[in-house]
Amino acid sequence: MVVPESLVYGLVLLSALAHATWNAVVKHSAEAFLQLAMIRSVGLLLGAFLALHLPPPDPAALGYLAGGALFQYLYFFLLTRSYRVLDYGTAYPVARGVTPLLVATAALLFLDESLRPLQLTGVLLVTCGIFALIMKELRVSRSGILLSLGTGVAITGYTTLGAAGVRAVANPLSFVAWLEILSGSGILLAVLCTQPVRGFTFARANLLRGSASGLLASGGFAVALWATSIMPVAAVAATRETSILFASVISVYALDERFSPRRMIAALIIFAGIGALALA
Repeated sequence: MVVPESLVYGLVLLSALAHATWNAVVKHSAEAFLQLAMIRSVGLLLGAFLALHLPPPDPAALGYLAGGALFQYLYFFLLTRSYRVLDYGTAYPVARGVTPLLVATAALLFLDESLRPLQLTGVLLVTCGIFALIMKELRVSRSGILLSLGTGVAITGYTTLGAAGVRAVANPLSFVAWLEILSGSGILLAVLCTQPVRGFTFARANLLRGSASGLLASGGFAVALWATSIMPVAAVAATRETSILFASVISVYALDERFSPRRMIAALIIFAGIGALALA
């Protein structure tokens, strides 16, 4: 079955919205790491359910699974640290903003993947729009910016390895399921070893919010990783990083921040980039 590229881009945009939403939940939780652990626990359960009904991933993909999980652990660590230092409206855009060009470079170097001219134009437009959104945010804590940039590098790592993994297996969903199992079990184990009672109390008090956020996180990630099995990874990454735009909307309507002319111009540039990607 051939899936239209426009449909793939539409689904990745929905995954971007889901990503911005669950990150906002983590940032504004009183216990960011425990909230993240709840979200990943949902991914663990979903992954285990899928793994029971799917063939195991091919041996050729095991290295990609291990590497992807390690980069996700690094991502979770740096993400929660950056949220301690910076506002959501700063940490999230900086981390996601550096990703499209990093992923495009990694895909060229390690996946031997090049972009068509219109796709490259789209990636560059989305990147320029993202940086137009975050330029004002670069004048804050240096340590916070470094943590956010490190988060972007971790995102590039698990995105590139994930793309290689889903392309190396017969059933991409099996790879996604086991990556969810590995990333979720690692975070859950960290909570059980360091603060089991506190973690259980938090989970019981935040069951609904954690479960809904977990479904958004796992569903959005599965869609994005599946998309890289049929589309250039850089194009998918650039489309998914429009989550920054959704994060700006969330900050305006949920946090009463002002939607400035700069944000409006950046939004138009990003939408132009998405249009170029969809038409490529």
